[in-house]
Amino acid sequence: MADHIGVRASGTLTAAHRTGHSLVVTRLQGLLAPGTETPPLKQEAAYSIVVQVRPLQQHAFTVGGRLVHAGAVPADAVSVVSLADRPRSVMSGPLDAVQFYVPHALVDTVARENDVPPPSHLAWPRADRDPVAAGVVALLLPALAEPDPARAMFVEHTAMAFLAHALDRYGDGAATVRPVRSGLSPWQERRAREILHARFATALTIAEVAQACRLSPSYFAAAFRRSTGQSPHRYLSDLRITEAKRLMRETALPLAEVALLCGFGDQSYFTRAFSQAVGTSPGQWRRMNREGGGAH
Repeated sequence: MADHIGVRASGTLTAAHRTGHSLVVTRLQGLLAPGTETPPLKQEAAYSIVVQVRPLQQHAFTVGGRLVHAGAVPADAVSVVSLADRPRSVMSGPLDAVQFYVPHALVDTVARENDVPPPSHLAWPRADRDPVAAGVVALLLPALAEPDPARAMFVEHTAMAFLAHALDRYGDGAATVRPVRSGLSPWQERRAREILHARFATALTIAEVAQACRLSPSYFAAAFRRSTGQSPHRYLSDLRITEAKRLMRETALPLAEVALLCGFGDQSYFTRAFSQAVGTSPGQWRRMNREGGGAH
């Protein structure tokens, strides 16, 4: 890209994914004469994501024969374009930017690893700033200036973090998290169970769990039932009742306190929920359990 534009690559880093695909980060620096035009790039199945380190005086940017930007570009602005669309540029002034070269295959792989559909394309308005992208670039600038093998792990994780941000921020909406028809995605089910187990004793609402899974409460409830065979409310109630049984079996705590410790709020609600699920009241269950009865 540096040769194509006619500037120098003042630093290059490569972050290799375990699948063999690589993300390449390059700092582009130089002075562009007024009206410097880039010839059409070779079509490639890759994205060029450019983050401006310093403002660019003028950029006329054409993608697929359509002018998408004409004018100055501020620092921290981002350009996202597929090289398959053969972008062309006419630029003027000092150029200082960082380019992320990202193969389409790597985008698809990282999307699937995070249980989201691969986006059909990535895009971003040329003159719009992205402070997150700028922050990641600031972290990488020292490594670009002085590459150090000892920092390879840091570079790799930071570059892949940028790619995760790009998927979320620049995707066309296809990468929005949606449950598959069979239920929650693996990470959503894992996250839901973690929250329910960790917070069953609190005033937890299903809306909170749904939000953590990036779903509406109604969509989450339906998907959770398809994945687990239970409604979220029943799953949460079962967790509370299991803990209540343990406390009644192993301690002499009053039932009112057991109710509060298990998240039921008050003893009357605890009694109703326990009796409906177990078939006997908490007091009767405790007596039968202590006497060696068959209830468990």
